[in-house]
Amino acid sequence: MGRKLPQFFFALSMLALVLIAAAVWQASTPSWKNYQRAFFQLEAQGEPNAVTKAAVLATPPQIHQILLPGLQRVDRCTTCHLGVDDPTMKNAPEPFRYHAGLGPHIPSKFGCTICHGGQGLATDVKDAHGNVPFWPNPLLSSDYIRASCGRCHKEGDVPGVPELTEGRRLFETEGCHGCHKLNGVGGSIGPDLTDEGASHRSPDWLERHFLAPNVVSAGSAMPNFHFTREQARALTYYMLSLTNADMGSYYSSMRLIPSPEYGRQLFVEKDCIVCHAIGGTGAKVGPDLLGVTKRHSMEWLDEQLVNPQLVYPGSSMPEYDLEANVRTALVAFMASATQEDAQEILAHRSNKLTPEDVAIEAGKRDFARFGCAGCHGTELQGGVPNPNAQGGQVPSLLHVSDDYTKDEIIQIIRDGKVPPLDNAAGPTPPLYMPSWKHLLSDEDIHQIVDFLWSMQQKAKDSW
Repeated sequence: MGRKLPQFFFALSMLALVLIAAAVWQASTPSWKNYQRAFFQLEAQGEPNAVTKAAVLATPPQIHQILLPGLQRVDRCTTCHLGVDDPTMKNAPEPFRYHAGLGPHIPSKFGCTICHGGQGLATDVKDAHGNVPFWPNPLLSSDYIRASCGRCHKEGDVPGVPELTEGRRLFETEGCHGCHKLNGVGGSIGPDLTDEGASHRSPDWLERHFLAPNVVSAGSAMPNFHFTREQARALTYYMLSLTNADMGSYYSSMRLIPSPEYGRQLFVEKDCIVCHAIGGTGAKVGPDLLGVTKRHSMEWLDEQLVNPQLVYPGSSMPEYDLEANVRTALVAFMASATQEDAQEILAHRSNKLTPEDVAIEAGKRDFARFGCAGCHGTELQGGVPNPNAQGGQVPSLLHVSDDYTKDEIIQIIRDGKVPPLDNAAGPTPPLYMPSWKHLLSDEDIHQIVDFLWSMQQKAKDSW
């Protein structure tokens, strides 16, 4: 036994030396060096003479990294993806192929992970792509990569990504704000979604959750909205776009993609037709805008939107606090606007509203904006399942004035209310009326009640 002990320790020492040598060898020959050597060989094939080929092959391997302080990240993806911005590599094998369709999103300014996900600091394939446990941001699948556009472009439509527009619309119209906070606005029954796109939930999980909430999350208070697969996909796109990441001024200024379509939307929202005509259709307070981009330069029009008094002293046009890309979108619409556009805008414009009508319309918008429709329905019809609440569902509000006064409803909105139990020994119903006094102003609450009471009269008239 005395002789075997030294032999045992000697064997352990040799094993330790082998393991240390293996670790040193692995550290000195990382996989990214192999990728770079393969890339240099690919590059050398296109060189015209032996001297330049030898120079390319002699290039020392090194880590490539892009510092992006405005996006608060460091990307090392181009350590392996060496040909992403080289058009001569359009037919190269991965990971060296040229990234077509980059447009203004050059890697040196935007990096890679802001769109693709993954771990920017990693240099190992699995770690960089996030396909290992405990890495929070795996690569987005090709099916959902376009969802990343919404992380920067939060306003207007994103060309080529209609799913984002539809997802945003569904979130607003289906009353999701009633249970979920988004950027500080909304209820607290469900999780805050402000940073949902940076969570660990996969696109597949999100899509399945929208299709069958209680199947994916047992006991979830979220009702089944019976979304189609296309709608679930659109909502998943929108969820993946929601990140609370801070961005520098450069990226913030680029978040809106100017387009004539968005310019038209702004033209309607700002009520420009009240002062301007297009081809003789509209008001005559300001100049007719048909062909205005032929009479004035883009720079002149841009300055006119910023400071009309400076450009045209005595102008009755108000000053608008508009970002550069918003102004570009407006000018783009004016460049293509026709008399038919003006006629359509006027046709959809509401008639003059009384002060009471204005309050009701504002209440209707707040009812949708703050997500009340999520539980109560867009037409106040109720019917959303609510186990162990009396009646087993969220009640209709179409006849709420029969049981409550306006002041009582105002108090319920302010303080919230838990529904009465069907079975006192049973569980608390998952859906309840949260307190809105910290999110809604008194004016907002009164306008919502005015909207509710306007619907009461409609309900009575329909009988």
